[in-house]
Amino acid sequence: MSSNHGKSFLSVDGDIITVKVAGAFNSGGISKSIDELKVAIDSFCQGGFKLLFDYREAEGGTPEVFEKINECNIWLNSQNMIAKALVINSNVLLTILESRTPARSSQNSKNFDNKTDAIKWLKLQS
Repeated sequence: MSSNHGKSFLSVDGDIITVKVAGAFNSGGISKSIDELKVAIDSFCQGGFKLLFDYREAEGGTPEVFEKINECNIWLNSQNMIAKALVINSNVLLTILESRTPARSSQNSKNFDNKTDAIKWLKLQS
């Protein structure tokens, strides 16, 4: 039995769901994180929500991780997601994420290097 690698911390403030990730993820770790995110989104009862992903402490993941992230983004595209902000300070991780998760391309999404600007932008989205 393999263990989950990577940690995520989820919080909800109004209509913004924040997910902070840390470490290097494997398939089990990302599946757990996605399951927690889906529970939070379901709590909006099909109402609109915004997402903030904080990747500043992320170290990457296996190829399966990015497949699961893309599958999650395909699912997000069928939900009432208003906007998504990514706080990321690794150009390498951002390049990998963008190349491995094409489902993100149709989303109202913007990348930031700090959480304050990301939240300001999300609050302006409707």
